[in-house]
This record gives sequence, C-alpha cells and structure tokens, in this order.
Amino acid sequence: MRRKVRVDFDELNVGESVAYILATEFGLKPNIVKAQVNDDSSGLMIFIVDGEEELLDKAMGRLKSMGFEVRDLEKHITRDKARCWSCGACVSICPSKSFTYDPETWEVHLDIDTCIACGSCVTSCSVKALKLNI
Repeated sequence: MRRKVRVDFDELNVGESVAYILATEFGLKPNIVKAQVNDDSSGLMIFIVDGEEELLDKAMGRLKSMGFEVRDLEKHITRDKARCWSCGACVSICPSKSFTYDPETWEVHLDIDTCIACGSCVTSCSVKALKLNI
C-alpha cells in the first residue's frame, strides 16, 4: 500500500529522524518529497510511504506518540475548472508529470496520486485556478 502523509514537527522533536524510524522500526519505504523548516525549528515534511497497511497504521501511531502531528494527504491540489483555461503552464512545470494535456479535447488533466505537493503548479498558474491544501 502507498500512503501520502504530512508530518508536522516543532522544536521539541525536530531532531528525530522520521524516515529512519519508518524504515528501521517498521520496514517501510519512506520517500521525503517536501520538507520545510521554519526559523523557530518547526516545520513539515511530506512523505510518500510504501508498506503493509497494518505497519503504516502502527508507524503513524508511533510518530503521533512522539509528538508529531500526522495526517494523510488526499486531494491536496484542487483545481477550479471554471477558472482554468488549460493553458498548460502546470503541465510544463510539474516535476512529477502529474498534469497531462489531452490534444484531442484541449484539456489539462491532473493525476492526484502522482502529485508530490511541491506547489510549482500553483505559482505557475496565471489565473489562480490551482490551490495547494497541505
């Protein structure tokens, strides 16, 4: 199973190695796709984690017990189809190729499962049709 999660940390647990815990204690395969550390040592990480569902649940419980805020990310990019005019700016800038252009319909499509929540598409959208909800 694959799960996309957001892990928030603060100055009390910033030194803990979340990826190491997920890999060594639970045998999961974590991939950090985004990390942000603020001036006050708080921040967030976005992981795509592969492994057995039961182990994923236990691992998320372990992180929560350590003081991390953990939540699953689904539909973290939203697109206002009324504003979007399928210009393709998001297609050209997306590092995970989550946006594709259909030449037959002249429409841009989003595959939310491959999105890594980097936000590049949001900043490239001149009509502000995309929003990052992490």
